[in-house]
Amino acid sequence: MTEPTQDWSEELAGLSFEDAYRRLEETVDRLERGELALTDAELLYRQGMELANRCQQLLTEAELRITQIGENRGMTIAPSGDGEDADDEWDLPPPLEPDDPSLFEDDGPF
Repeated sequence: MTEPTQDWSEELAGLSFEDAYRRLEETVDRLERGELALTDAELLYRQGMELANRCQQLLTEAELRITQIGENRGMTIAPSGDGEDADDEWDLPPPLEPDDPSLFEDDGPF
């Protein structure tokens, strides 16, 4: 069987990042051992790719939420420079002082 089942698709959609990542690690481990029949390895590989995509989706969503939080507070959280050098420093706002009243503002669910 090489097509994912509806149950698998539903299970995948409900996985947290931590659970998906743990399952991905287990999948990679099983594939690296090489003890599977070709059809089983193919299915496991496909599931591994779907787990990797789920992890990436959850990371992207978290990054978007963090960016939106920064934008709501008037902060720019992005790499400085032209974006070509991965070692660029980040333009971050100065840290808040412990007695800053904005620390106690209620902006939402967090």
